[in-house]
Amino acid sequence: MSTSTSPAGLLPAFQHRRLTSPRSIRLVNLHPSSSLTDCPELTLIEVSLDNIDRQGKDTFEALSYVWGSPVGTVPISCDGKQLLITPNCDSALRHLRLAHQDRILWVDAICIDQSHSRESIEERNTQVILMGEIYQKALCTLCWLGSGNDYTVELMRHLDRIGSCPSQRGLKKLLLFDARLRQQGKIYQDSSALNDIFCHAWHSRIWTVQEASFSHDCYIVCGHSRIPWDIYHKAIRFLVYEEFIDELDPQAFNSCIEIGMRNNLRDYLLGRVPAELDPSPEDLEDERDRKVEILSSCLTQCSLLQATEPKDRIYGLHALFTNLGISLPAVDYSKTLSVVYEEATVSMIIWSRTLKILGDACHDRTSLQSWVPNFSGRRISIPTGDATRGSRVNTKSLKVLNPKPGELHVRGKIVGRLEGSKGDSNTASSLIFPTRLGQCDLGILSEPLNGHLEDVDTLRRLIGTIRFFRQLFHILQEYCANDGTADVEDMFLDLINQDSYSEPSQIFDIWLDILQYPDSEYSLAAGEVLVAKWQKADKTTSSWTTELTSCATIAATTLLTAVKYDGRLLDYTSHLSKLYSEFSANLNNKALVTVNFFNSSRQTVVPATAVDSVKVGDSVALLEGCQWPVLLREAGTGSGRWCFLGPMFVAGTMDGELWGNDEVGEMAGLCDICLI
Repeated sequence: MSTSTSPAGLLPAFQHRRLTSPRSIRLVNLHPSSSLTDCPELTLIEVSLDNIDRQGKDTFEALSYVWGSPVGTVPISCDGKQLLITPNCDSALRHLRLAHQDRILWVDAICIDQSHSRESIEERNTQVILMGEIYQKALCTLCWLGSGNDYTVELMRHLDRIGSCPSQRGLKKLLLFDARLRQQGKIYQDSSALNDIFCHAWHSRIWTVQEASFSHDCYIVCGHSRIPWDIYHKAIRFLVYEEFIDELDPQAFNSCIEIGMRNNLRDYLLGRVPAELDPSPEDLEDERDRKVEILSSCLTQCSLLQATEPKDRIYGLHALFTNLGISLPAVDYSKTLSVVYEEATVSMIIWSRTLKILGDACHDRTSLQSWVPNFSGRRISIPTGDATRGSRVNTKSLKVLNPKPGELHVRGKIVGRLEGSKGDSNTASSLIFPTRLGQCDLGILSEPLNGHLEDVDTLRRLIGTIRFFRQLFHILQEYCANDGTADVEDMFLDLINQDSYSEPSQIFDIWLDILQYPDSEYSLAAGEVLVAKWQKADKTTSSWTTELTSCATIAATTLLTAVKYDGRLLDYTSHLSKLYSEFSANLNNKALVTVNFFNSSRQTVVPATAVDSVKVGDSVALLEGCQWPVLLREAGTGSGRWCFLGPMFVAGTMDGELWGNDEVGEMAGLCDICLI
């Protein structure tokens, strides 16, 4: 699209006038034009939120979009003066304006003063708090996914059809549409037109979460086409169910998860969550547990979204969470990032009466307290369990939870300590999962094999992963042989699933059998042939041990999807790669460790997983309100102050075996623990 020379570039610079009351907002009066090339012209109107009625006067539509760049570069005319906006905002205004009448919009970058004076920052703090109410009172919200291309209209029709009436017929038409675009060279051979929609940055921005969630009527808009939100969500849900999403770009899959998360929040905010007509106390408690689980998961998921300002990982959800009953401190951009994150963490604990949010507090950021999640940092998979039998942080503990900045006072008990690995009194980890390529110290395939293999890094990582799983299974075999009661396959599945309630599937049984190659009933002959070629072309032939050759054979056969049984290709072969991905995601940044329990009548040394920064002497604790064991490190011998390292999966603790029974007075052993 070409744009005309902007007359706004000749105008004096626009400056926002101060709002007259804390409940006032600005609205954009977008003037009409029938041409996309005309420079947008608008005027600003001040109104009070108290006077806005969705069915009455001062109605407006709210725009939800991504800025695309932190500062404006495109001049438009605002109140007869020059205002710089981002290219994406400019594109949205050009497409959304009407041909013959004004259109009233709320656009954050225009309606909120973005300058850096003290007065502007104070006003912005107030406006951010109002944003949830702004989107609630909007006639509708327009989620802008860009100007689209020459096939956007037809693509949006397909999505509308699938969401309105999910069927195989609709999916078949979408597949034929994709095939035609490939034939015309408009999309890649292994791609889909849906990537244009699902991979748009709107899905991955933090601010768009509450913008879509608060809106009574919400539309996905691309170019001149739009789809109602509920239709869009139903289309995505159907495509996920039909496993069509698996064929798309990984970002498209992430977007589908994020759309589902937004829809969960919409259900709560719009009162669409089913409830019992005459709920019992148990029903109310169950519903509260579900709400805690969903909102805690949403906060974790939202923290993976993009934000130009790190504080917006909290402030971008402020209106949403306060509306749902979580009393976050007022928005204040003058606070340090560490204070904003700490206050949000304490608020979540007080609201939920659990320590679930500490599951995200696994980081090496020295500017944050160890127990405060780095909402813009790495994530590790959180174990599933009930190590403290559904305990809650009690009311007395909540009153002294955060007595002074930087400290979190909780109740719990130290139940064990990490043992050193064999032959090394300093190393607690006996096996570290190869999360990063640098952790795959194989000694083979150090460079591309011309004519045979180009992407050696991906192969090395897969071989390293397979070697880890084989070593883990061997270690557990030794442990279970000595224990006499534990089942090695059950324990192996629990550890790699990080879930004490795991049940083996048919594909898992096949995967585990193949993992024990060459002692497998399945044929990996195709992989053996390929590995022989790799070995011949590899300059590090002398480093190919028997174990590495076995691991490479499993990897090669998996990549070729060529596992055979009784001379026939196995139907499930294509699913093996998914298992590696799932189990790897569970164990990223983790290590296998051994824990020595204190005062236990059971097996005293058990296998466990913990963050890969573990050290000998780190302590294992059970904390009130925490569903999994945690790893702590004392900050100075006898100091009574502890650094929080992260959640653990510890065999023999995940079902409350070491917690005791509060009803018979077994909780007297709890002590005060200060996390710093």
